[in-house]
Amino acid sequence: MEGIKVRMHNAISLDGSILHFEPDLRQFYQLSAVFNADMVLVGSNTAKTGIEMFYPAIPKEESADFIKPLDKSQHCLPWIIPDSKGILKDVLHVLRRYEHCRDIIVLLTEKTPVSYIKYLEEREYDHHVVGHDHVDLRKALELVSQRYGARTIVTDAGATLNCQLLEQRLVDEISLLVSPVIVGDISVNLFTKLHSPKGGLKLELVKQEVLENDCIWLLYRVRYEQ
Repeated sequence: MEGIKVRMHNAISLDGSILHFEPDLRQFYQLSAVFNADMVLVGSNTAKTGIEMFYPAIPKEESADFIKPLDKSQHCLPWIIPDSKGILKDVLHVLRRYEHCRDIIVLLTEKTPVSYIKYLEEREYDHHVVGHDHVDLRKALELVSQRYGARTIVTDAGATLNCQLLEQRLVDEISLLVSPVIVGDISVNLFTKLHSPKGGLKLELVKQEVLENDCIWLLYRVRYEQ
């Protein structure tokens, strides 16, 4: 996409699963930092799953959660989250407090519940309507490029959002941290929701590197058919 680069970044098992194993998160986020991204595009389901995983009980909101954070390091990146249905209502403050998150920009649609919009406004979250029924990802990327000056975006998402980005030809590169583990019959494949063109989606290997703990980093450029 002209003017903005999107790098899809995921930790997977050897058989392509994104769940049911323990990825090396330290190396995952070290690699993410290599991209020098301006923003992180986070899937709402991924965000909610992460909250539920690390917070059995959601911490209560405090007065500081109702204003934009001003004391975050400039090394922290803003997070963009498509959440048209408002599944992160009442839990966004957990993400906003995360040390590596500067603040959160929420992408909505014309059908987003009014109660969720009010929730966002009361807490000073930037939010934008980009679509009628579903978030228009192309328009969303154009918006963050023009409004916030973003030039490079890295994803932190699951199969749904990543496959939507690929199908709409919005991903420039795919970065995979492969862990030395096979999940087997309970695996959830990263590309399981991708409706790829006939013959598959072609890739070009840009970089491969053996890392600590027998992990492998693979970086591919996506080659879309004209």
